[in-house]
Amino acid sequence: MCRPALFSDTTMKFVREQFAHLERDAHGRERLFFENSGGSLRLRAAAERALEVSLSPDSNSRPNQAARDLACIQQQGGSDLLAFFNGDPDGALFPTATASQAMFAVVRTIAENVPGTNIVTTALEHPSSYDACARQAERTGQELRVAPADSATGGIDPAAVATLVDCDTSLVSVIATSNITGAVTDIAAVVAAVRAKNPDVYVVTDGVQHAPHGVIDARGWGVDAVNIAPYKMFGDRGNAFTYLSPRLARLDHEKLAAAPESTWAVGSSAPAVYAGFTAIADYLAAVGAATADATASPDRRSALVAGLDAIHAHEQALLHTLLDGTDRTPGLRATLGVHVHFADETAATAARDLILPLTFDHLTCEEAARAYDERGVVVYERVASSPYSERILRAVGLDGIVRVSPLHCHTAAEAERFLEVTREITALR
Repeated sequence: MCRPALFSDTTMKFVREQFAHLERDAHGRERLFFENSGGSLRLRAAAERALEVSLSPDSNSRPNQAARDLACIQQQGGSDLLAFFNGDPDGALFPTATASQAMFAVVRTIAENVPGTNIVTTALEHPSSYDACARQAERTGQELRVAPADSATGGIDPAAVATLVDCDTSLVSVIATSNITGAVTDIAAVVAAVRAKNPDVYVVTDGVQHAPHGVIDARGWGVDAVNIAPYKMFGDRGNAFTYLSPRLARLDHEKLAAAPESTWAVGSSAPAVYAGFTAIADYLAAVGAATADATASPDRRSALVAGLDAIHAHEQALLHTLLDGTDRTPGLRATLGVHVHFADETAATAARDLILPLTFDHLTCEEAARAYDERGVVVYERVASSPYSERILRAVGLDGIVRVSPLHCHTAAEAERFLEVTREITALR
């Protein structure tokens, strides 16, 4: 098997120049930020462009020139989002403050409108989707069925989901990438398996964690909804977007009475958040063009896919470095005193985004995270005492992990530095 390729030096230089606080925090302290699952390093252009647009006092619904300019900015952002999702133009975009808010609204709409006696989800779901399914199952008198996690890979087997589906299943909710294990779900396989048993079932997926690491493909996957949070993909907090299939968009939902049938936005959207996403899309297209050593594709979807494919390849090369090391530095699998979960020979070929769950022989997860911080490396512990983590950790047989989540703007040298710090920490008693 060919080893994934790191960015060239030229592309790496371009990528790193685009991010704020990549090497130092806001107070000038040097650090290595490997916590891009709780948030993400920010693109300067996305923040600056959003701020620039937000300063305009005009309403994009007015007829003056400045207002028309804002309307064009929002239209371009919507077009870029549709290209990013690979959504059907007859579908809808649902802007919200958070991706969790959107998930609750989508699950509620399906549960209230689609006949059925059961809802299927998985043990690895983020609380926003799992809790939404549990709440709506209880409210509508449906059974909640939960597909187990694969304890070897830390992921979800499509067959395990399909086993729970029958002709009375109204909704299937399955996460694209676990934000604790890093395992990537084969969403297309899940959709094919569940629709073989129930062709009419609605399928929604939480794409938040996968979006910065790989391609989102709503039509290719065949899902009815997929959400993203731009703050996890190099943008700002306080906004999120969900793609809805045409049939889901037209289910009865909360909207203004005069709004078109498939409108989900309630009130006026801020053009600034669309401007920020366009800046993200411009960046992805530029990465794709830089990697291919060619001009960006004139087709926006193709340009975005090229950028995301290049990012995925670089991150897989970093993952390989972290797991197996280099000629100069042993990898995590060869480091005594630390365990990288779901990365043994059984799980080695399973799809994984750039998230590594670690535990230590002589340190608790909290102690290890603190030891990393003292050495200038930012990671995060996910422990069973947290309501955001307990169910997921128990599902894969763990009490806690140190979550390590670099990003494509990191280098092999930084991966080596992390490995060196890890060896220092394993020597602590």
